[in-house]
Amino acid sequence: MKLWLIRHAKSDWDSGAARDFDRPLNGRGERDGPRMAAWLAGQDRPATWIWTSDAVRALSTARFVAAGFAAAGPRVVEEHRLYNAPPETILDVIRATPPDVTAVAVVAHNPGMTQILNLLAGETVTVNLPTFGVARLDLPGDWPDAAFGTATVDLTMRPKALPDAGGDSLD
Repeated sequence: MKLWLIRHAKSDWDSGAARDFDRPLNGRGERDGPRMAAWLAGQDRPATWIWTSDAVRALSTARFVAAGFAAAGPRVVEEHRLYNAPPETILDVIRATPPDVTAVAVVAHNPGMTQILNLLAGETVTVNLPTFGVARLDLPGDWPDAAFGTATVDLTMRPKALPDAGGDSLD
């Protein structure tokens, strides 16, 4: 099973949104979206199911993720429990993925996304999954069997590391 962990793109702290939940993407987040979607489109094992927090910034990011995986025809599923969720809740959502899905993406928030990445891998992959940071993991077994310490990370990417950005790795 392939699991894509994706932190939402850069959000706008100065948007005037009354609630954290309603914060939109900022200019950088909007610029990173198409670039990351293009990169995702070139990856193998695209997600056919995308779990996303229902917060505005996560939904906006999930649209870019869905555009990147468009060839696979992904289904985007909003899940309120992913809003600022701890890793245990994120894992519960992953375990609820339909059995016929072999590649799933989760779009959510830090610190939970960094924590679940490191917990699933059983090691520190990164101290901070950056905005629109992506990690793809290989999980053994079926979704209900997903457990901390069992995954292998097979790729990572972030906007600043894209070939046209001149950077590298998550840190």
